[in-house]
Amino acid sequence: MKTTNNNGIVFILLGAAAGAVIGGIIWAFMRVMHLLIELLWNYIPSVVHIPGYTVLMCLLGGIVVGIIQKKYGPCPDDLHQVMAKYKRDGRYPYNNVLIMLIAALMPLIFGGAIGPEAGLTGVIVGLCCWAGDNFKYAGKYMSELPEIGISATLGIVFRSPLFGFIEPIENDDEFVLPKASKTTAIFCAVLAGFGIFMLLGKFLGLGAGMPHFEKVSIERGELLFAVPVLAISVALGYVYMIFDKLTQAAAEKLGKRYFIMAIIAALVLGIIGTVFPIAMFSGEEEIQKLTETYTQYPLYLLFIIPVIKVFLINMCIRFGWRGGSFFPSIFAGVCLGYACSAAFGIDPVFAVSISAAAVMTTIMRKPLAVALLLLLCFPVSNLIYILAAAFLASIIPVPKSLK
Repeated sequence: MKTTNNNGIVFILLGAAAGAVIGGIIWAFMRVMHLLIELLWNYIPSVVHIPGYTVLMCLLGGIVVGIIQKKYGPCPDDLHQVMAKYKRDGRYPYNNVLIMLIAALMPLIFGGAIGPEAGLTGVIVGLCCWAGDNFKYAGKYMSELPEIGISATLGIVFRSPLFGFIEPIENDDEFVLPKASKTTAIFCAVLAGFGIFMLLGKFLGLGAGMPHFEKVSIERGELLFAVPVLAISVALGYVYMIFDKLTQAAAEKLGKRYFIMAIIAALVLGIIGTVFPIAMFSGEEEIQKLTETYTQYPLYLLFIIPVIKVFLINMCIRFGWRGGSFFPSIFAGVCLGYACSAAFGIDPVFAVSISAAAVMTTIMRKPLAVALLLLLCFPVSNLIYILAAAFLASIIPVPKSLK
């Protein structure tokens, strides 16, 4: 019994140590990303006026991304590819971790409408597999590190430990909780990593992060508008799927012309970004800007911008500007929520809660993970609206042509 307890303690300590290292890596990645974005998109334009700067900067990004894709193939893998490869092979390649890190960073700093979670997950899982191969003295527990790394990465990037725990294990067919010792190790990893991430951020700087919305304040009659808001939000999720299929088909026609695809994505991103700069980037800081200025937008633009955003997400990912879809999809849901609020005359936070939950769930098909993720920016008192919207969106069938 004592040996078993000692082994459990070793496992938990190993998880905490791994989480601390992961937290440091993620902080360094995010800090470099924010500094480079500040340099390229704020400092340089403030001292030098260059006509067509957005298009030129996106083209430069397209050249860099295209060279990487042409030499190393499509990289980095998205979150689901990383998990699928690990589950299939029991490991994840780590021979090109530095290339994966650069490939994950480049689209983000050049304005790609993607999030950082995909590239970071591949890097962390690769490093965990490397540790498992090189520190065999830690025994069987090293083989559990990649799964702990996935949860820790998601929990730290989205600053939501529960999301990091739930997202990898929630799917359409089964929901199996890990054993108690593994669950404890995962939470210790996420909390240790989150602590290091926030500590480094406090003393050495960090990006603005997601905004935190206020408590919902609605009247009874406003609840009736939840139905049309939900329907419009699910429709945007379907539009996302349509764009996914269209951009996938276009990319398949271009075959392995990775450099050409990256340049096409750059041109499209640059042209659209010149007209709608708020539709660029992952969406964290853009949500904050939108929250402060949405009343200044015409109503039709508040409906158009989310459609543009979900198009850009798929264009970027399918044409080589690879990354995650979580943050930009949240932005699309938030913007659509503000549009519905203005159109129906209802509380904006109420509309945004429903819209963000419904859009994300329609795309992800993981209502519990979505609810936990959105607690990142909504108060706990909003959870009832978020859970209801996520659950209802998850049971609305997806048309066969879009699956």
